[in-house]
Formats: sequence, C-alpha cells, structure tokens
Amino acid sequence: MTAKIPDYIFSRRFLFLTVPFITLFSVLFLLLYSPFSSTYWLTLSTSYLLLGTAVLYAVSVLFLLLSKFLLIEINRKRTLGLPGILVYFISEVLVISLFYTVISILVNKCQVNPWLLFMKSFFCVFLILVIPYTICILYGYVHGLRLQLDGKTDKTDDSHIVSIHDNNGKTKLSIMVKDILYAVSEDNYVKIFYEQDGQVRKSLIRTTAKNIEDDLEGSITRCHRSYLVNIRKVRFFNNDRDNLYVLLDNDSINPIPVSRSYRDAIANMLSR
Repeated sequence: MTAKIPDYIFSRRFLFLTVPFITLFSVLFLLLYSPFSSTYWLTLSTSYLLLGTAVLYAVSVLFLLLSKFLLIEINRKRTLGLPGILVYFISEVLVISLFYTVISILVNKCQVNPWLLFMKSFFCVFLILVIPYTICILYGYVHGLRLQLDGKTDKTDDSHIVSIHDNNGKTKLSIMVKDILYAVSEDNYVKIFYEQDGQVRKSLIRTTAKNIEDDLEGSITRCHRSYLVNIRKVRFFNNDRDNLYVLLDNDSINPIPVSRSYRDAIANMLSR
C-alpha cells in the first residue's frame, strides 16, 4: 500500500515558500552551468539581454505562483498521490522550457535548432526544479508527519488533546477528544462543534472535511458528505433506510443526517 502524502505538502504556506527557494537555487545553478552551455544567454550586464532575463524570471516566478495555487485547488477536489505530483511537476518543466525556448529565439536570435534548444532547456529546467523540489518535499513530508502525529497518540483514551489545523498547517484549535461533538463542511470552511463549560460552542476553520478527518483520525467519523461525528457521542442511530440519522448525547444538538453510503460503517462502529 502506498504511503499517504501528508496534507502539509499541499498547504498554501508550504507551496508558496518553495517558489523563492527555487528562484534562489536557479540563480546559483545557472552561474555554475553557464560556462558549459552554448545556448545560455541570461545576463545582468547587457541592457538588451538584461530585459530578456528580467522578463524570463518574472514570468517564470509568476507562473510558479499560479501553478501552486492551481495545485492546491486540484488537490482539494481530487487527492493527488505521488504519480499525480510527478505528472504535475513534468507539466511545469514543459511549460517553462517552452517559454525559455521562445524567449531565446526572440531575444538572443539563437541559431540552434529549436527542437534541440527545447530539449536542452528541458534538461536544464528539470535539474533546476527537481533538486529544490526534492529538498522541499522531504522537509514537507517529515514536517507533515509531525503535524499528523500531533495529538494522535493513545486513540483509545478520549481525554487526550488533539490539534486541528487550517489549510496552511497552522494549529487553529486544540481540544480534548471527549469534548468534540461533530463537524460540518461548508464550502472552504469547516465548523467544529464542541462542549466547553457545559455549553455548545463552535469554531470556524478554513480547511476541508478531509483534513479534519486526518487531524482527528480515529476520533471523528464521516457520516455524510458534509458531516463528521464523534462516534463516542452517539446515543441513538435511526437505521431506517428512508430516514437515516444519529442523535448525540447532548439534547441541544439536532439530529445529524447519515447518508446511505456511510450507513454500514456507522452501524459497524457503534456495534463495537
């Protein structure tokens, strides 16, 4: 079974911070690479080529920022595994390589065959991106695992504290499992309902239901496309095919719907 990629890697803060790191690395890489390349023309000395260099870097950085935003949105709608990330990475390399090839022909009036120029550009851009991406992903994977392990020990004890994070991986709420009631997904936000000082309170967090499941793994269960419930708080399950819902042990909470696709899972968990 393939290991799940930590959601931290797809957080906005992490992905956007990779862009300046890649930019700095590319400058250092090209300084070392330039003496060995016949198609390298980037420079800060000649005014004409300086303009081309500035345009190339500006458009590339803007493209990478937009690409990260698109990656976040894609992952929200459909979870990307390692193959999906690799395909997305190659797509970035292709776009930047093609842009470099076009700029090289226009700015430098390069006499090299366009196809050969594109292949050399692809190889160069691939190296420029793959090294910093590898470093960033390794860091993000380790840091993401630490976030996932935060508050996830001793799942049989509901008196331990769990942490809930937003899309950027920032902790927004730390709470005891026994105090969690349920959660509702609404567009780009999730409402967490919990008990505090005998009152039902709620916290609105910019995240996804999937992220909540990951943060509260073993402590909260999806019962509906938009609802997650603390199974320990369920006191009644109406298992009628035409009217599926659960009641919690707090009388102020309205019945929480259960969809047919989660019916058996809820029934099995309650039977334990």
